[in-house]
Amino acid sequence: MIPPFSERPPWLKGRGYLHITPKIDVYKRYAEIYTKVHDETFVAEHGFFPLIHSVIKERKFKKIPNGVGRAHSYKKGDEYKKTAKLRPLHYATHIDALIYGCYAEKLLKLYEVELQNYPGLTDCVIAYRKIEVDDPDNEEDEELPGKSTIHFAHEAFEEIKKRSVDGCVVLMFDIKSFFSELNHQKLKKAWCDLLKVEKLDPAHFNVFNAATNFRYILKDELRINPSKTGRRSGFDEKKLASIRKYEGIEAFFSSIDDFKKAIKNKTLKVYKHPFMKDNRPVGIPQGLPISAVLANLYLLEFDKAILDKIVNNSDGFYRRYSDDIMIVCKPNEADDIEKFILNEIKDSNVEISEDKTEKYLFQYEQISPRINRITSTLISGGKIKVGKPLTYLGFEFYGYRTLIKSANLAKYYRRMISSVRRKAGRALKINESSHSNPAIFPRQLRKIYNNVNLNKEKVYRKRKMLVKTEQGFYSFIFKKISIKSGSNYFSYTKRASLIMAHQQINGQVRNHKSIFYASMAKHLKK
Repeated sequence: MIPPFSERPPWLKGRGYLHITPKIDVYKRYAEIYTKVHDETFVAEHGFFPLIHSVIKERKFKKIPNGVGRAHSYKKGDEYKKTAKLRPLHYATHIDALIYGCYAEKLLKLYEVELQNYPGLTDCVIAYRKIEVDDPDNEEDEELPGKSTIHFAHEAFEEIKKRSVDGCVVLMFDIKSFFSELNHQKLKKAWCDLLKVEKLDPAHFNVFNAATNFRYILKDELRINPSKTGRRSGFDEKKLASIRKYEGIEAFFSSIDDFKKAIKNKTLKVYKHPFMKDNRPVGIPQGLPISAVLANLYLLEFDKAILDKIVNNSDGFYRRYSDDIMIVCKPNEADDIEKFILNEIKDSNVEISEDKTEKYLFQYEQISPRINRITSTLISGGKIKVGKPLTYLGFEFYGYRTLIKSANLAKYYRRMISSVRRKAGRALKINESSHSNPAIFPRQLRKIYNNVNLNKEKVYRKRKMLVKTEQGFYSFIFKKISIKSGSNYFSYTKRASLIMAHQQINGQVRNHKSIFYASMAKHLKK
């Protein structure tokens, strides 16, 4: 039975990006799409299209290895290495994304049941899942927003504080190239085990095969000038407008034949197997609706082993946020637990990034005759750095205080200054042509760099609604309604300050106005 559109599942939603095939109006085609995606025969016989591949470049102002200071690049041998982090993303056509989303929901339901079978495990795996916020005032048992990284970081820091009375060690691990190194056979076995079958049925196998043995095209090769170096060129807007006008669709190609023609004429190339290990394809693409569920499913046995060994038997604290692993344990057990983690990860056919493995000691220390507080000490490579904060989920924890990660704060200010510089450049060009004074509207510009949805949370507000009573009359009542948050950096800092009870977090952005106006004055003078 098809549920009404107002009660449609979360995965059945429209997507705004352009792809090989047209966008889908899920409102008009709701019944058709819902029926097709739930038809196992249709899914089993469906031919998945190539993904579109793009790379997000994240600039990193990092310390120079074996050097002094920080930079965006450094010299290693005879060549320069960039510190920027490249994050490969792949996204599917609209119908393919709906199929991935539907099967992700099926697997997620079974995965949640499996977590519940192991008491305590549901608290350990915190990424890509909705974990509700505890609200004792929610008497009507209404649906509340899920926990964010702020909640997860706060819970971890509170646990460290509690254990610091007797002293504790925090072990931090990062799985190297997690998504791109998943072993396909191990993933397939985990998929079968979750479904409690020896062999995947044709529908599930087709989805598995599409997610592992995938093909893709490069987004940059769809541009007007694919070979252009430096700043990338745009897309052929004239062609896209013609497709919208004459074909009535929004896509990069007017038809499947048009796409095949581009491949035949060698104006477009289809690639495969981007991730290889020991001459065998590995990994799954980031960006698919099913990728997050598969990543958690892949490490299910690992999570169970850590729960049994470290949490249940050693009274440790374990949290895994995707590829970031945190262990809080007693100092005398830290070395054995570290070896255990490394062995278990090796059995999972993935690797730990040695340069990102860290060990912290938290304990109370007498700073002065009147001050006795928790201190954080980094123990790395035989060196001890007292006062070095633990960095976790975008926050820096010193033991006695918590702040937003300095790198994230710097990224915010870089974005702000970049916006001002671009706007000032345009204003100066207008001034040259019209011989008028350059003008910038601060309020409008602040909206550009401030209104960024950082965590895509829902905000729940009470609104007065007209509701029909059992007697057939209408009356006004207050009801919680979820709306889009429109979250920006300031609401994020306020929320973090409130949840973590640290007013210093709000103080971290107190200079934003002076930096904004100083940057505006500087770039308008050029």
